[in-house]
Amino acid sequence: GLEKLSPPQSPPADVATLIRRVTFDLTGLPPLNADAETGRGGDREKDYEALVDELLASPRYGEHWAQWWLDLARFAETDGFEYDAERGRAWQYRDWVIKALNDDMPFDQFVQRQIAGDLMGDEAATAFLFTVPDMPDLNNQSERRHVLLNDITSTVGAVGLGLTVGCAQCHDHPYDPISQAHFSRLRAFFDNTVLPKERKPLGPSVRVFTEGVPASTVFDRGDFKRPGPEIKPAIPRLFGSLEKPDRAAFAQWLASKDNALFLRAMANRIWQQHFGKPLAAVPGDLGHQGEAPTNPELLDWLAAELPRQNWSLKKLHRLIVMSPTYRQAKLQPHRLTGEMLRDAMLAVSGQLNLKAGGPGVRLPMPKEVSDTLLKGQ
Repeated sequence: GLEKLSPPQSPPADVATLIRRVTFDLTGLPPLNADAETGRGGDREKDYEALVDELLASPRYGEHWAQWWLDLARFAETDGFEYDAERGRAWQYRDWVIKALNDDMPFDQFVQRQIAGDLMGDEAATAFLFTVPDMPDLNNQSERRHVLLNDITSTVGAVGLGLTVGCAQCHDHPYDPISQAHFSRLRAFFDNTVLPKERKPLGPSVRVFTEGVPASTVFDRGDFKRPGPEIKPAIPRLFGSLEKPDRAAFAQWLASKDNALFLRAMANRIWQQHFGKPLAAVPGDLGHQGEAPTNPELLDWLAAELPRQNWSLKKLHRLIVMSPTYRQAKLQPHRLTGEMLRDAMLAVSGQLNLKAGGPGVRLPMPKEVSDTLLKGQ
């Protein structure tokens, strides 16, 4: 398994170092009583195993690992750009992600529902598609729609396949076998997935429209004013084809045990979170321009292990942090994120507020910033 493919290069870490490492990794927080943890029952192996299980069962696990996924989803509670309007219901998606991870929802279902949850009775998950920076006030709504759909397609390609399919928005990909037509067919899965104009922009709810939606086309040089020949939804030809070319079928294909690119992309990102450095240096580009993995056999093994573990992320985390490789004294320097540093300071000073759920906290703005806001903003 993992030990054979990635043997430890240094002796085992001391108990205090290992406890700090795994607690930050799984919950984003420091161990508040490391001395007590080091002397649990006297059996180092069993004590460590029990600690790992406790951390994975903690609500803090989902809150911490949700940040990893929300960053991939480009999550924000405002639109961005100069108006930066508030997204009053975006927190519902954030809470969905946290709960799904804490419940250890099978990871294939976790991803599939974010692509087509509205078709699977889980509408809040589909906000993944619409957390893109947006300009609802744009004069030309056709242009807005064009930009949104391009972003959705590019994000799904980078996150789900580890490929820069966005390079083919206006021309054939110069390095990977993805043409502009491939990009457009991929985008066509989302062409009739829009939000009603009367709803708050980019809330968690998605609706499928069949009337008044422009036909899917290849746009000449990517220009939304120059639609070309009509096309039907399809995955890039190098991956084969789908029997039923709709968004639900695409979601099931994307996150499946037969999609090696998806499995490798996810395994690479999870390894990066635990070790500070991915096996393939550019997680969003496993194509020709990305760097080859430093240990391809290990990446392949990890990729296959996810479905072998019944798609349980918690079991995959457990396997990694229980391995001698993870427990060695010297690892790649792994810097804490800004969120982890902030929460650690609050935790050790007894000021960490563990209240969870609901709208995000709005901190007061400095006057020099608030003075620049538009009226009613």
